Amino acid sequence: MRLLLCAAPALLAACSSGELAGTEPSEQLASAVAQTASVVPTSDVALDKIWGGGGTAPIFKLVDDGTSFAASDGGGTFARSAPGAATASITLGYSGAPAGGARQVVVNYQAWAINGGAGTVRVHLYDGDTLLGSGPARALSASQQNLSETFGDLAVANGERLRTQLVFQNTAGAGSLVSSIVWIDVTTPDDDGGGGTPPDEEPVVSDKLVPRNGAWWGAYNSSRSYGWDWGLAIKDFEAKAGRKLDIVYRYHDWGTTDNGVFPDRFETAQMNEGYIVHLSWESRRYSAGQNVTWTEIANGSQDAVIRAAAERAKNAPGKFMIAFDHEMDNTDVHSADGPDADYVAAYRRIVDMFRAAGATNVVWVWTPMGWSGTRARLPALYPGDTYVDWIGYDPYNFYECNGSGWKDPATTFGSHYDWMHAPAQMAWHGDKPYILSEFSSHEDPADPNRKGQWMRGIVDALKRYPDIKAVQFYNSNVTHRSPCKLAVDSSSQSVAGYAAAGSDPYVNQPHH
Repeated sequence: MRLLLCAAPALLAACSSGELAGTEPSEQLASAVAQTASVVPTSDVALDKIWGGGGTAPIFKLVDDGTSFAASDGGGTFARSAPGAATASITLGYSGAPAGGARQVVVNYQAWAINGGAGTVRVHLYDGDTLLGSGPARALSASQQNLSETFGDLAVANGERLRTQLVFQNTAGAGSLVSSIVWIDVTTPDDDGGGGTPPDEEPVVSDKLVPRNGAWWGAYNSSRSYGWDWGLAIKDFEAKAGRKLDIVYRYHDWGTTDNGVFPDRFETAQMNEGYIVHLSWESRRYSAGQNVTWTEIANGSQDAVIRAAAERAKNAPGKFMIAFDHEMDNTDVHSADGPDADYVAAYRRIVDMFRAAGATNVVWVWTPMGWSGTRARLPALYPGDTYVDWIGYDPYNFYECNGSGWKDPATTFGSHYDWMHAPAQMAWHGDKPYILSEFSSHEDPADPNRKGQWMRGIVDALKRYPDIKAVQFYNSNVTHRSPCKLAVDSSSQSVAGYAAAGSDPYVNQPHH
């Protein structure tokens, strides 16, 4: 059962649109734990430095629409920080919450700054007095933003104990920060989504490595500067990102020696450390600069290489992901590899041989570029639903690197997602989880803060496309055609934005 609930706080000021003024982005706050360690809700409604006067009673109000922010209360109830107050908070309880419990809570709200205020708002979710989780600090501007935080994998026994706290941080020393009425979307343990198995009995990770809630957070980081120590490369990247990755992405070429051998010792160690390993297996021999054609693989002449890989795979310490010839539609790389039908035959031959060898611990990923210029080929390149577990694509905000305009995160990956979900496309492929196998943005030389802001907006954009269950950042400036400033660590602003996005609960999902 899904309930849409909202709290309408009394004694809150209604703010007209005429009060809106410009604001500057604020610095991100410290970690959620550090910021909330001493914060405990004391009642259903706890007001701290909230500007009173106006608002709508009662304190609790059930809202059953959930379809638009404005429809929740007509846009007339707001929580507003006192003018110039550095911090302010409001804690809300909910009437009509399910006494049977909650396994996921989505908190929906609006927020903005007025009269020269500038800063952030952060959401904390409580079970009574127990802090369950905290959302990231959301930077506010004079423009009203529709915001949402997802808290998953919960074990709340009584939904009536749910409490939501909004904490404002005004860095301007003037003006106010504002949030409109809040409503929550509660998923209860008995909500089976029509599937027959209660969600509280479903694993938080499926047998195909799909997280039940949110999305995985992953990356590729070249080890060239680390003496080809792939473990050290990831640890150094994580130190910059401020968190452990969920997925480690690597590339392997075709063969039975050197980089053709996988899982290697680094990947085996990473699997043992709890990472999901995702390998791009390419029909190329890197050292020789040669391609092994799809036709050769399809006709059986490369079976020895496939058989050796399958034997190693089945002895890996867990499940891992393989994408065969990611960006198979990229003619810069694969123009001489054979017709599209031979790619499909090669892909199927590999999967069939792995399964016959007992390597059923491999999860298969099909990853075209996601570029509109090659989409017409994709139906003929799709191996079939029984051979594909995930669908990937590689969206980038290349900007001036390839002469295109700046694209925000949602625009960067939304076009291909929408195209793949159109009825005409769903007719040739099934309902699969999606992974952004390579994903990043170029810098804007005219605005050193722009890429950092782009990074900060990633998770909000992901929530608009719920079938995207994993993202992998490409931490490299190397592309086939030209060098681009795509690396996450291309600037300190980019790293800071990336770290802020990675703290969102939506991309911090349990692995067990």
